[in-house]
Formats: sequence, C-alpha cells, structure tokens
Amino acid sequence: MAARSGATGRTGGHAGAPEAGRARDPHVQVAPYALLAVALAAAFGLVNALPAMFPAWTMPWFVALAVLAAAVRAWGAAPAGPARARLAFWLGLGVTLALVLLNPAFGLYAFIFYPDGTRLLHGVQARLGLGAVAVVCSLAQTGGPNSPIFTPLFVGLFLLVNLVVAGSMALFDRQRQRVSDELTQANARLRAEQSRNEALQEQLLEQARDAGVTQERARLAREIHDTIAQDLVAIIAQLSAASQAAHARPNGQPAAESSGQPLAGIDDELARRLDLAERTAREALAEARRSVRALSSPRLDSDDLPAAVQRLLDAWAQTTGATARLAVRGPAVPVEPDGVALRVIQEALANAARHAGARAVDVILTYETDALEVEIADTGAGFDLAATATGHGLPGMRQRVEQAGGALRLVSIPGQGTHVSARLPRPECPTGTTRQHGSRR
Repeated sequence: MAARSGATGRTGGHAGAPEAGRARDPHVQVAPYALLAVALAAAFGLVNALPAMFPAWTMPWFVALAVLAAAVRAWGAAPAGPARARLAFWLGLGVTLALVLLNPAFGLYAFIFYPDGTRLLHGVQARLGLGAVAVVCSLAQTGGPNSPIFTPLFVGLFLLVNLVVAGSMALFDRQRQRVSDELTQANARLRAEQSRNEALQEQLLEQARDAGVTQERARLAREIHDTIAQDLVAIIAQLSAASQAAHARPNGQPAAESSGQPLAGIDDELARRLDLAERTAREALAEARRSVRALSSPRLDSDDLPAAVQRLLDAWAQTTGATARLAVRGPAVPVEPDGVALRVIQEALANAARHAGARAVDVILTYETDALEVEIADTGAGFDLAATATGHGLPGMRQRVEQAGGALRLVSIPGQGTHVSARLPRPECPTGTTRQHGSRR
C-alpha cells in the first residue's frame, strides 16, 4: 500500500500537468457519480429484498448521505487547488463510511476512492488514505454490521485482501507516473534540442549571409581596382604628360611636330585646366583606392581584433602621414562583435582622413565582462551634429552597431575633433591590464 512520494509528488514539479489532465478527463469526472447512482439503486434493491437485514427506515438516511457525497465530490472537483481536493477526499470517505454502515451496496462507490487516493495524496497521507479506503471496502464486503459474517476474522481477511489491492494500485500508479515523468523529461529535452537546432540554424544562416557579403565586397573591390582605378591611372599619366608639355613651352610659342608643321599655341588657360584635370583625376584615384580598402578590410580569420586594428592604423598612418595610437584594456578574446568593431573603426578613420583632416587618432579597445567598448578620438576639424543628416557614413555605422545589439555614441565639436564610442555586447570575459600600441609617421 505504499504510495508515490518524493520529487515527483502530485502537488508540484512536472507531474502536475499529467495529474491535472487526468482530473479533467470526462470519464474521471462522470464515473464516480455513475457508481454512486448504481450503488444507490443496489441499496434500494437490498432493502426490498432483505428487509430484515436492511430495514426501510435506512432509506431516507442513505439517500440524504448519497446526495451529500455527490455534493462533497462536486465541491472538491472545483478548480480551487489541491488542498481542497484532498480535504474533499477525506470528507467524502467519511460520508461513504456512514453509507457502508447503513447499506453495504455503497461499497461499489467506495472503490472509487482507490484511484482518488493515488491521484490526490502522496507520502504518508497517501498510505493512510489508501489504508482507510481498504477498511471501508472490507466493511462493505463483509455485509455491514447486520451481516452474519461481520466478525473480526472475516473483516481481517477482507481487509488483508483490500490492502493487497491498495498496494498493487499504488505500485501500478507509481510505475505509471514514472513513465509519465520520463516522457515529460524526454519531451523537455526534445524541445531544448529543437531550440538549440533553431539557434544553430540561425547562426549558420547569419554566417552564410556574412560570407556572401564579404565575397561581394571583395568582388566589388577587385572590380574597382581592375577597371576604374586602372583607367584613372591611365588618364593621370596622359594628363601629366600633357601638362608637362604645356609648361615646357613659352606662352604663345608654337611647337613643331615630326612633320615640321606648327601647332596651335598652348596658353596659360589651357595649362591651368590641364593641371585642374590632373588634380581631379588624382583625387578620384585616391577615393577609388580608399573605397577598395574599405571594401576589403583586414581579415580576422588569423588575427585577433587588436592585431587587425593595428594593421589598419599602420596603413592609415602611412597613407595620411598622421599619428595613430591603439590601447587595449583587458584580454583580447575573439568574439562575434569583432567584425562590427573593425568596421566602425575603419569608417571612423576614413571620416577622420577624408573630412576632418585629423593629424592624430587614438583608438581604445576595452574588453569588459559583458561588452566590448570601442572608442575612436581624433583631433580633426569636427562638425555640427545637428547639421549632419546623412554625411560621414554615420547612419551606416549606427545601423551596423544596432544590428549587433549595441549602441553608438558620437560627440563632435567644430574645431575640437570628434569622439566615436560603440558598445557591443559580448560573452563573459575577465578584465585585464592595458597594452599600448602605436603607429607614427
């Protein structure tokens, strides 16, 4: 008659859902009332068949008690929590004991308390409850106080049989609950695995998108280098040669061709326009080369972020002749936001050279426990934030940071430089010391 207890008790844990579902089963709700009705009909039959053992005066009493038993069961079945259901079990069992003592036919209804006990009770209370149900059933099976076999011997024998039945039902219910718990845990593991698979699929899709973007950027960089840049180089060579020829001739003096025929004079206006065209072509070439560098930024495959940033600063300092310094605070553990951080630094450096005319730039990488902080400060011309809508590549920089779950902060004062700060979330990483890197020209 041992009952289920412990970690999978009926009042908590993952066992609660199957128990609640079984309690709401229509068969579970209707069966007790059907058995009570059958027992009531059988009780009337016994009174009519054996009036000497079961006198007619008991009928009003067991009818009233049957109505009370149905009311107690309905009260306990209301959605008010397990405490009321357990109290209704004990009250209903007490009313059933009174019914059995009046007429043993109500032993049919008493049997329903076996599954009720395994469903509602646990631990010591379950053992006591199932033992009490066995006592009530054994009293009914011996025929009640007016039966000739209502003796201690027969009551004991029937009680022993009912205790075996109670123990068997408790053991069966425990096994059923264990299987139910295992199924619940297996379903939970499957759901967790499904969530991990979905997260992995999202990660793979994101990596595929990033790889596609990287490949397209590399293709565009090659196209610009192989077409526009090469054409500009050829144009600059031709303009340079023409400009040198114009400056080599005195004003208004003709030059002789190989045929000896005079050429039209090349005046100062033409020389000036050739110089302007050459400068414009050189600026276009420089812009094309900057675009190539922006499209094919330093890779992070074999380097950590500080190494990639240092190489970027070295190239920037060599190109601009300015000073670039890098400081790293904390251990540089490679994480997913590194690519975003590199792009932010790259865009900030491009703006500092192209628009601000900065002569010095400081970059600080701070590795915190929950975030990577990137700071870029230059000594350039600065600009008015309120007057800048789409210039300087700022919307793209902000969008890139926000897509990574971070935040971008920009401070710029005309004549005093610009400070860009990006905070990007990252896995936990211990803070450390500060390392200094520098690039000077």
